[in-house]
Amino acid sequence: VALWGSFILGTLYSLPPFRMKRHPLLAAFCIVAVRGTIINAGFYSHALSAAFSATKEAAANVGVMHCLLNDWKCSLSSLFFGVFGIVIALMKDVPDARGDRIFNIKSFTVRVGQKRVFHAMKNLLTVLFGVVGGGMMKYATMAPTRGASLRRGLVGLGCWIAGWSTNQEAREVNAEDSGKVYNYYMHLWKLFYLSYLALPFVK
Repeated sequence: VALWGSFILGTLYSLPPFRMKRHPLLAAFCIVAVRGTIINAGFYSHALSAAFSATKEAAANVGVMHCLLNDWKCSLSSLFFGVFGIVIALMKDVPDARGDRIFNIKSFTVRVGQKRVFHAMKNLLTVLFGVVGGGMMKYATMAPTRGASLRRGLVGLGCWIAGWSTNQEAREVNAEDSGKVYNYYMHLWKLFYLSYLALPFVK
């Protein structure tokens, strides 16, 4: 279900005749749905189901909506990657602005401007990493063991480093230079997957 949902919404987002990216609200919905809800909550629910749903009672407690509404780890990870997904998707449109104008695709970048979108997304991701890093540091003080406290603290520190990197790498980027923006966009993808790798240590 998660894979098919991602495939369908990804197709609606990019390909004609739908091209939801033309409409900022629909594009935002598509991105949050895929990056936040479908992928994270879907796979989280599947993992719990495979591990614990030996009975019907247990299976009822590992549905996607149940996980989103009742499991704070699932909710927060979905929110984090949903916001990160918005940053990546809108940043991708920045170097594509010229082509979007030629083909009359009214993306958010075309409507608002490359510089505004670039700096807004950079600032949003920096704040996201800063807030999550601070939350992880506080969460580390409530850990039941030293090992858990160390893991959470390292994840928090990693978030702050990622936030610093997000801001630092953007300093030399001209928002109207497609090549430089694309390189920065690929840097954000690295941070995105590193964030996934950090998830097992948040427990």
